[in-house]
Amino acid sequence: MEHDEIYIFEQNGIKVAVLNYTYGTNGIPLPADMPYAVDLLKKEQVVADIEKAEMLADFTIVCPHWGTEYVLEETKAQRQWAEVFLEYGVDLVLGTHPHVIEPIEMLYDQDTGHEMLVYYSLGNFVNWTSSSGQGIANRMVGGMADVTIGRDEEGDVVVKDYAVTAVVTHLESRARGVFTTRLSEYTQEQSLKNEIVMQDPAFSKEYCVELCDKVWGELWE
Repeated sequence: MEHDEIYIFEQNGIKVAVLNYTYGTNGIPLPADMPYAVDLLKKEQVVADIEKAEMLADFTIVCPHWGTEYVLEETKAQRQWAEVFLEYGVDLVLGTHPHVIEPIEMLYDQDTGHEMLVYYSLGNFVNWTSSSGQGIANRMVGGMADVTIGRDEEGDVVVKDYAVTAVVTHLESRARGVFTTRLSEYTQEQSLKNEIVMQDPAFSKEYCVELCDKVWGELWE
């Protein structure tokens, strides 16, 4: 059936399976006639999907909607799910939902030797929040995962290289005043005109750089 199908993307002879899940729907009920409209993080189904993906593809990506909003570190639940993904052979995890960036980590299964790359949260790609106060500036920073995959000496498809490109949302009440750009290309002058400073005076180009350094270390560009 269509709702049981695994999405497979193929390029250069490499098949990539992509799975998506969410911790919940924020109280929105699933359609009675289509309960599979959203894939929830339920272990039995997740494991079955991963096992099927592993048979169909060379490389498996899971995109979970998880974690706690506005927290810059992964939660215990995120780590527990990451261990499940690792155990069953997932290769790459691209996390969303917290609305701020979280760490990037390469996990290793000592029993199998399998490695899995985890982006716990890539934050917001574009954002304009109505809230004000400390920490609002964090929501203006996001990331684009930069992952290179290829075959190793045994022919297995693995992560060859990885990084993250930091982006920032600029806000001005004018035509074309809202845009997202690479943080590396964003200027201090632009940051001073970003209207988010009216909601969080801490926001600046320097603030965004220090945030990326704190969470991502030398991985970001």
